[in-house]
Amino acid sequence: MHAPEETAGFRGKQLALVLAILIVALDLWSKSAVFAALSDNEHVWLAGTWFGFTPVLNPGIMWGALPQLSAMLPWLRVLAAVVVLLMLRGAPRRGWRLQIALGLVLGGAIGNIYDGFTVGQVRDFLLVDLDFRPFDPFPVFNVADSAICVGVGLLALGLLFDEPAATEPR
Repeated sequence: MHAPEETAGFRGKQLALVLAILIVALDLWSKSAVFAALSDNEHVWLAGTWFGFTPVLNPGIMWGALPQLSAMLPWLRVLAAVVVLLMLRGAPRRGWRLQIALGLVLGGAIGNIYDGFTVGQVRDFLLVDLDFRPFDPFPVFNVADSAICVGVGLLALGLLFDEPAATEPR
């Protein structure tokens, strides 16, 4: 178990906090730029017909699921962000991989929280079509969603492959 001075608080966790701020800035800027440039149902392919932009408002969670909970979703996202902050607060200062994972998840959550409270829905725009069933095309997503997925993936890999912390006898 980590000594309290190694984990308590946010001191030494600047990597996660700076990464979260960068993700929020990139997410909100990219959403704003695409939604200002393209109208509803318009799409622009940037790389062949496999990657492009199209503005889509998502009232639900991942891939539009649970749209009937759209009024509650911003609050559930706030709760999730608080949980991530508590995890970060308890993380070891030298755990840079964990800080990266939590920073990605936190930044993505905040980007989607902003949309939920200001737009009432999440703005998605990244369009990927690899001509592969069952995702043909893949559901439209955004930078925040990408950061959350990568962060959760890193957390899962850490659980699978990191050595458990040695516990000290009492």
